[in-house]
Amino acid sequence: MHQLFRPIAALLLAGATPLAGAAALAQEPAPASSLVAGATVYDVNGEAVGKIAKVTGDRVAVSIDGNGLGVPRQAFVKGAKGPALQTTKAKILSVLRQAEANAAAVGGALKPGAAVRSADGAVVLGKVTSITPQGALLATNEGNITMPRAAFFLSKNGLAVKLSEKQFLAGVRAARAQKKGS
Repeated sequence: MHQLFRPIAALLLAGATPLAGAAALAQEPAPASSLVAGATVYDVNGEAVGKIAKVTGDRVAVSIDGNGLGVPRQAFVKGAKGPALQTTKAKILSVLRQAEANAAAVGGALKPGAAVRSADGAVVLGKVTSITPQGALLATNEGNITMPRAAFFLSKNGLAVKLSEKQFLAGVRAARAQKKGS
């Protein structure tokens, strides 16, 4: 199933810039006036990639073949035809396909009774007690907490969250303290 606006901005910030080559690095940022809903987005070669669906603050949601890509505003450069991303359409589509496969794998593993590990896979942080459309309820030593689906991934050791044990425990404790204070 396609899901709109999965945040995959790392593609454009970390790994994709070298693919664009020195010419793209010299390009100036896309004018803010070009980053509007409905505008066509191009790749480094001038090929149409998709359309801007929404702009919120420093984030731009781009609709690409029924999928979505959340992109930081500063990832866009001024292209010959309009706003452009500093990578190829093929690379963008490849990353979207991989993200979709990863989401499907997490969806298959995210079920009641599943152990959830820290990002490094070393520590079991809790167990899934139930699934919601937005995420999963985890039973932990610190109490129950709901985690969004985007927080999960499959590590070599199984289902995990994108947090270290220390970060996870601090977050659970902060959420519980906030709930008590409400």
